[in-house]
Amino acid sequence: MRTLAPPRPTSPWQPPLTVMPQAPDHAARATFKALLNCYMREVSPGTRPPSDRNAPMQIDFELSGSFTRLRAEVNYWSLTGPHDFGALQLYDLAGQSWRQATIGEVIPLLVSDCFARMPEAADDKMLELLRRVLNSYDQISKTSRDAAGPKANFLSAEQGLHFGHWLHPTPKSREGMTDLHQQAYAPEFGAGFQLDYFAADNSIVKTGSADGRGLHEMLQSIPGLDLQIVNPNETLIPMHPLQADALRLRPQVKGLIKDGLLRDLGPAGDPFTATSSVRTVYAKHCPWMLKFSLPVQITNSQRINLSHELEAGVVMARLLKKLGPLPPKFQIINDPAYVTLSLPDQRETGFEVILRDNPFMDDDGEGIVNIAALTADPLPGQQSMLARIVMDLSRRQNALPSKTAKDWFAAYLDCALVPALALYDKVGIALEAHQQNSLLDVSTGLPSCYFFRDNQGYYIAESRLDALAKLEPSLRDIDALCFPEAEINQRFCYYLIVNQIFSVISRLGRDGFADESVLVAQLRQCLQDAASISTGPAASFIDFLLNTSELSAKANLLTRVHDVDELQAEDEKAVYVRLPNPIAQGVENVPT
Repeated sequence: MRTLAPPRPTSPWQPPLTVMPQAPDHAARATFKALLNCYMREVSPGTRPPSDRNAPMQIDFELSGSFTRLRAEVNYWSLTGPHDFGALQLYDLAGQSWRQATIGEVIPLLVSDCFARMPEAADDKMLELLRRVLNSYDQISKTSRDAAGPKANFLSAEQGLHFGHWLHPTPKSREGMTDLHQQAYAPEFGAGFQLDYFAADNSIVKTGSADGRGLHEMLQSIPGLDLQIVNPNETLIPMHPLQADALRLRPQVKGLIKDGLLRDLGPAGDPFTATSSVRTVYAKHCPWMLKFSLPVQITNSQRINLSHELEAGVVMARLLKKLGPLPPKFQIINDPAYVTLSLPDQRETGFEVILRDNPFMDDDGEGIVNIAALTADPLPGQQSMLARIVMDLSRRQNALPSKTAKDWFAAYLDCALVPALALYDKVGIALEAHQQNSLLDVSTGLPSCYFFRDNQGYYIAESRLDALAKLEPSLRDIDALCFPEAEINQRFCYYLIVNQIFSVISRLGRDGFADESVLVAQLRQCLQDAASISTGPAASFIDFLLNTSELSAKANLLTRVHDVDELQAEDEKAVYVRLPNPIAQGVENVPT
């Protein structure tokens, strides 16, 4: 380990003003933790200064854009997930010494340094990124104030993601939503709201369903809705209130209403509640969840239902049914129907609505939780949801928490990893199984079933397209579903392993139940066991995981620095980076 010399300034520098002077402490820490973890993964891992072996671990970062250095104390170093940080220091050039620093002054320095290192990035995007970081901070501070930790049921878990994506620089940024919008429509506030409805002339409507049912029949099951308001030549289109307001402002929509091709029916029916994605809504007694486009930029993208996604949901629902039943421990929540308007010269009209199966009716999905909520950092003074589950199970089994945690992780891999690998191996379908798309049934304590959701998240191996197209010929019409196996290896690796499974390992380690390296070894053995019975695409994927020195990970900070909207980018590709692979034996990830 080398000693860092003080940086040599090339221009005068003054410490910036603190940008979060009244920051609630936990919101500021969560905001900083997300940003610095992204910075370490994607920009600079930092270096370790010489220190007393018994002293807290520290990492130094040379912030060339500001002609100074940052030193961060590390409270917890994670082998697989985000690190936790303590005290911060900046190098004082005038006094040639280190001084205490605040989160508020360090955040803009990190943002500035990203752009200083990447001259190809547009300078005007620096303030935009800083604004999104502060927008995210603002949402965390408001939605987590006096909040309780989520309970182990579907709706509570969907509403309990107070800190957002575990490795995103702006995890709760929602540009386009006012404070009033947040209170009315953000899942963290738990408010119910009526949907708005339009009646469109059938001549301009496009619908699709996996089993041939008409949309009118499907919408009859929306509670509290009177379909007598729809004329025989019309189709009812439900709409999120935010999107409805945006559509009403469009000249073309005003023209359709004037011409009698579209009627604005306003709010109707029983209330729905937002799930964790904000734009997908849930009602306890409705067999459908509804997924809308929103005029809001959430984290990396404005959330728009793209036309090929509508078709993909229907096609994949048909295909999966023809493939036969999935293992009892592994289920896919289908998006089997859609409705939109078909207008000249418009690929997407803003009226795109996806109907998603709702398997969690009546009992609020008791025991069903998304993995993002399960592994999220707890609110101040509370335990993580996973810690509460493990401790409760430990008491009921009269077993050591460490033993219970190991058993819990084995049960989790058995329903979340093993069947996902088998599905890819047998039929060539990989899933974008990140932690927010992944649900677990933990009603008994141990994971007993995994659920995947999201019609954006299918990757079909090109080598298996011919075989699958014999079952479902319309599969050939959706190019966005098919990928070379080498590309699937990269994406599947990130979503299934780095994003989902590593979050569970990191949480169990952070909560003190196990050393992360022990859980990684458990994961490695599970992969080796799966490799021994894999003969299709999963064989090369598992070999990649076990032997490559680096894994692919989405670079959410660089995606923001370069201002990439994933949904609008070619092939919907974000920026990716390479990380040390802890699954491969002998690979280290600690800076020197």
